[in-house]
Amino acid sequence: MTKLSIITVNLNDAEGLQKTLDSVWSRQTYSDMEQIVIDGASSDGSVEVIKKYSDKLAYWTSEPDSGIYNAMNKGIAKAKGDYLLFLNSGDWLEDDILAKIFPCRTHEDIIYADYNNISDGGKKERVKMPDEITLPWLLLHSLGHPSTFIKREIISGKGYREEYRIISDWAFWIEELIKNGRSSRHIDMAATNYNLQGISAQKENQKKITAEKERFLSETFGARYDMARVWRSINAIDIISKHRPELLLSSEKLQRKLRQYFKLLIKFTAARQPQR
Repeated sequence: MTKLSIITVNLNDAEGLQKTLDSVWSRQTYSDMEQIVIDGASSDGSVEVIKKYSDKLAYWTSEPDSGIYNAMNKGIAKAKGDYLLFLNSGDWLEDDILAKIFPCRTHEDIIYADYNNISDGGKKERVKMPDEITLPWLLLHSLGHPSTFIKREIISGKGYREEYRIISDWAFWIEELIKNGRSSRHIDMAATNYNLQGISAQKENQKKITAEKERFLSETFGARYDMARVWRSINAIDIISKHRPELLLSSEKLQRKLRQYFKLLIKFTAARQPQR
């Protein structure tokens, strides 16, 4: 079987943590797994919840950290599984989903499934992932972090880049799937229920997210990127090419946008370093 390490990060969310741990230990039949809980010195009863499951956990700690990715990196350092899953406090697995995803050993570097967004009112909305991850798609979207399984050997030792406070998992997808050409596979099932109260889902953080993405792209690929302009260009070309292809062929403005878009693709392609 494929050994799985589930890493759960928590800070003052005892109720969410209970739901997360219950989904792992009461609602799965898959047995070849371990769970690691990294708590950021919570003061709300989270530690008491952890202690209830301590005999099932491979490792847990409750101590201050410098941010969510610092906490995740602590978990990575302790993990021993073939694949890692980051299932944060407040998110929960679909019933018996792990046995469906890992019926036998697998070899891809990154395995990603769909996920359900859960709103404040409890409304569930499935978010579908594409079968193939491309640069244009990643510039507009991201994989679901709590529904993506990462081969430990490609993240162990380096972890997430902690200088990016909110988008480090998105930066990891860009670097590994696009720049380094890692292999991937889509699982056409919703694996996880994602609590929309997470930091990256909060509207007040959208400007910070955009700024971090622009900084990452500029530092990684050696040019300045205006994410708003990139998004507008890709969206316009995508919509028009699907519904009004004659406009794409006849409009000088759209042709100019198309040229800008291809220049962006060329910069990424030139920076790509294939794995040997």
